[in-house]
Amino acid sequence: MRNSPIFRVLWAAVAIAVGSCGPASKGPDDPAGGGGTGQPVAQALPKIPTKVDAVRSAPTDGHQPGKKSPILDAMLEENLRSLKALSRHPREPAFFLSYTVTEDRNIVIEAEGGGLINDIDETERSLDVDIRVGSPRFDNRHMLANNRLANFTFLMRKGRVPFGDDPTAIKRALWLETDRRYREAVLVLRTLKTQKQLVAKQQKAPDFSTENKEVFIQDKVDLEIDEKTARQRVRDCSKRARRGVATRSGCRLDISIKTVYYVNSEGSQIQMSWPTSRWSVSVGIKADDGMPLSRTEDRFGRDYKDMPNDAEVSAMIKKVTDELDALHKAPVVDPYVGPAILEGRAAAVFFHEVFGHRIEGHRQKDPNFGKTFTAEVGNKIMPEWLSVYDDPTIKSLNGIEVNGFFRFDDEGVRAQKARLVDNGVLKGFVLGRTPLEGFAKSNGHGRRAAGLPAVSRQGNLVVEASRSVTQKELRQRLIAELKKQNKPFGMIFTDISGGFTNTSKFGAQAFKVIPTMAYRLYPDGRTELVRGVDIVGTPLTVLASIRAAARPVEIFNGMCGAESGWVPVSASAPSLLLEKIEVERGFEPNNSPPVLDPP
Repeated sequence: MRNSPIFRVLWAAVAIAVGSCGPASKGPDDPAGGGGTGQPVAQALPKIPTKVDAVRSAPTDGHQPGKKSPILDAMLEENLRSLKALSRHPREPAFFLSYTVTEDRNIVIEAEGGGLINDIDETERSLDVDIRVGSPRFDNRHMLANNRLANFTFLMRKGRVPFGDDPTAIKRALWLETDRRYREAVLVLRTLKTQKQLVAKQQKAPDFSTENKEVFIQDKVDLEIDEKTARQRVRDCSKRARRGVATRSGCRLDISIKTVYYVNSEGSQIQMSWPTSRWSVSVGIKADDGMPLSRTEDRFGRDYKDMPNDAEVSAMIKKVTDELDALHKAPVVDPYVGPAILEGRAAAVFFHEVFGHRIEGHRQKDPNFGKTFTAEVGNKIMPEWLSVYDDPTIKSLNGIEVNGFFRFDDEGVRAQKARLVDNGVLKGFVLGRTPLEGFAKSNGHGRRAAGLPAVSRQGNLVVEASRSVTQKELRQRLIAELKKQNKPFGMIFTDISGGFTNTSKFGAQAFKVIPTMAYRLYPDGRTELVRGVDIVGTPLTVLASIRAAARPVEIFNGMCGAESGWVPVSASAPSLLLEKIEVERGFEPNNSPPVLDPP
C-alpha cells in the first residue's frame, strides 16, 4: 500500500467559470482597503459569495428496469447460493458478499509530430469479490498498525469473467474467485484474532456498516465515433503543435466506456454504463540548462461529440506553444517564503492535496496515518467564510462537465453530498462502509480501481467562499501584503501539473504541489514568469494562512491515485490569497539539451 496519495494530471480540464484568471501585465494602482493596515485581510472582504451554479443528477435518475442484463440475475443467484453456504461454514462464517463485474472499452489515438504512435481499441472484463467474515463489529478488514494484510488482502488482483451473458460461464468464474477470496479472508481474520493485545486498543466503531438495498438499471452505452476521421484530426493536431521552441508536440484522444454490474447479499442490483472522453495537446522542450519544460492543455467531456472542434483545438495549440515559448526564456526560481495567490485551478489541487486526502474516512481509523483532522470535528480549521463539501451527484459546475460525477460508489451505496466544512468549522469526512465513532453510515464515497479493495475517496470537492473580491482586487491585496511584509515580490500560481501528500504518521505531515506556470508579482504591478517551482508546506499552517478569495471559480478534472488505485476526481475552488507560502526549487536533472538541433 502507498501511504502517500498522489494527485496527478492525467486528465486536467480547466474551466474558468467567471472572468479571466490569466496573469496581468500591469498591477492596479492602489492596494485594497485593509491590505496594509496590519489588520487581517479577511475582515475587509465584502459579503459577496463565489459563484457556484451546480447541476446535479440524483443517483436513480434515468432508471430503466426493462434494460436489466441477464448477467445481473446470474450474479445474484450465485451470490445468494455462496453466502448461504459460507455463512454456515465451520471455519469462519461470512456475513457479507458482493460481486462487481466491470467491462472497460478503451480507445486511445495518439500522435507526435504528425504521425500516429498509439492506435488502441481494447475491451477488458474483470471481477472484484468483496467478502466479509467474522461479524460487522470485527471482520477481516479490521485495521491494525502492524497488519497491512488485514486492510488489503493479497492484493491488487482482478478476477476474470468471460464475455457474453452465458449464466453457467459467469457463475463458474464467480464461484472460483469467491472460493479464493474466502480462503484469504479466513486467514486474515485468524491472524487478527491472535493479536488480542492490539485489538483491545482499537476504536469502538465497528468494521463494517450495513446499508440500504439499492436497485438501479441503465442501458449499456454504445460508442459513436468515426475513428478514421478522429485519427486524422489527432495527426493534424500534433503536426500543427510543432511550432515555436517546441521540440516535442503531441495530441491524444482518449475515449472509454465503462459498464459496471454490481450485486451484494443485501439484495442490491446495480447496472451502470457511461462514456468519458478527453482531448489533450502537449508540447515540450529541454531548456539550455537541461530542465525539461512542458505545457499541456486538456478538455474533458462525456461523449466524443463533447470534444473540441477545429477552432478550439487551434486555440489550445496556441495557448500551450505560447506558454512554452515564455517558459523557455524564464529564469529559474529561488527559494521563497512570503505571500502568494493560488489561482483557481492551483487552489483546487491545493485543497485536494492539503485537505481532501486528510478527511478521507478510513484514514481517521487506520493507526498508520497521521490523523491530522480526526479530533478536529466541531473545531474551526480555516476562515469562517470558507465552506467545503464533496458532492459526486454534481454533473456540471458553472456549465462545465466535471470528472468526479458518479451515481453509486463501488460498495453499492448511492452517492451523497458530504458536508466537510461549514463556515470554517470541520463537520465530517468522506465515508465508505468503514464506520467511525460518530459516523455510523457511508455517504457513498467508497471507491476503487478494479482489482483493489475500496476505501473512502474524494469525488467532486468544492470550495465555496461567502465573502469574496474580484480577481483584480485579489492582486491588489497581494501587493499590499508583500509591502506589509517588506518582501520584494509576491508569487502567483496559475497552473499546476499535480502534487502529492504524505498522510502516514511515519513521515512529516507535508505536501508538495508542482506548479507549471508561476509568476513573481512586484510592488509596481509587474509580473515575471519563473520556472522550476515546487510549493511545499504542512496542512494546518497553510490553511490558517488563507486571507482572501476571489469570485471566479475554476474546475480541475483529474485522476487521483491512492491505495485503492486511480479514480476520476474533480476539484473546484476560487483563487486564494495566502499570507505565507513556501517555495523551493524543483528537481533539476543532471543532464543537458540535445547535441543536435531537431530536424
